[in-house]
Amino acid sequence: MPPVTLNSVKYAERMGHPKEWTLDGLSLGPVNLVVGKNATGKTRTLNIIWTLAKMLVAEPKFRPLNAGYDLLFDSDGQMLRYILHIDNGKVTREEVYVGAEQLLVRGLGGEGQILTKEEGKRIRFKPPENELAVVARRDSLQHPFLEPLHDWAAGVRHYTFGTQLGKDHVSLSMKGAPEADDRDPAQVVGIFRKGLRDFGPKFVQAVERDMIELHYELQGVETLAPESIVLLRGGVATEVLAIGVRERGVSGVVDQSEMSQGMFRALSILIQVNYSQMARRANCILIDDIGEGLDFDRSALLIQLLRRKAQESAFQLIMSTNDQFVMNHVPLEEWSVLQREGSHIRVRNHENSKKAFEYFRFVGLSNFSFFEMDFVNSKETAAHE
Repeated sequence: MPPVTLNSVKYAERMGHPKEWTLDGLSLGPVNLVVGKNATGKTRTLNIIWTLAKMLVAEPKFRPLNAGYDLLFDSDGQMLRYILHIDNGKVTREEVYVGAEQLLVRGLGGEGQILTKEEGKRIRFKPPENELAVVARRDSLQHPFLEPLHDWAAGVRHYTFGTQLGKDHVSLSMKGAPEADDRDPAQVVGIFRKGLRDFGPKFVQAVERDMIELHYELQGVETLAPESIVLLRGGVATEVLAIGVRERGVSGVVDQSEMSQGMFRALSILIQVNYSQMARRANCILIDDIGEGLDFDRSALLIQLLRRKAQESAFQLIMSTNDQFVMNHVPLEEWSVLQREGSHIRVRNHENSKKAFEYFRFVGLSNFSFFEMDFVNSKETAAHE
């Protein structure tokens, strides 16, 4: 596992209002599959985690209007707890604990106290009410206990598998063009070029091997100027680059605009995950709607491949789905089943419903049946508890 791992998430917003929404304790392990019926909050759950990461690192001025987090991290074997409440764009509560010791506290009005390492005492502080104290007070010498939060946030990657994942984006081939942001999945062409620049042929070979494992018979992956796109800058044609593949039995190069959506989604994810692996940039990868648009075999193979990569490269993998093919290829021990009651989301998993999960092993049905039959709440399960 990475040095900093997210162990659990509790979340609430707009409490007491018609639009209140709560997530009641999502426990997380090394590999996780969040499942649930439509509109139970799968996508929202992953977005909640991604939003916090953006607040801490990627976009420090980004702030949701209302949010209430209570998170537990494992930081090299030590418990780290972070509590954050935001109401109408202002931080109304913020606390950091290491073990049982409170090292930062802040309340209404923004004023608070924080432990300093050099002096070994707590000092008062008051950042603007719309800023996070863990960002405003970041100082690796005076407040080193805040660094694990930032290390975790810098390593979070978020992919929505059912989207374009960069299929509709190209990269400029010109001096002075900004470097691709490997946190932005739309910039996959630039990320591929960074991987080739930083790691050479072994990066491309890793992507090719992974695609072959999904039964895409590739003989090469490269960037090229697509014939169908011309970009004019000041009336002058500027070369743009797209991703192209060479498939066995197909003459010429197939560029990204000609690939099927499913094939490109798989290619995009694997380019970005391989880059994160080799660059050691990711410690938590979120993938929403994993397998969307892929056939049964490739969906199953992709899940198997990603789970293996997470285990080999020590990053935490959190996926979501309501696809039966995906569910059947992820062990129940890695499931979190979301159940919605109005605006309240309850989580059932192996940790809090162990008897139901263990008993299902003897039923002899597929994993999807566990979900389809609502087995965790069935009368048959209740009789064995």
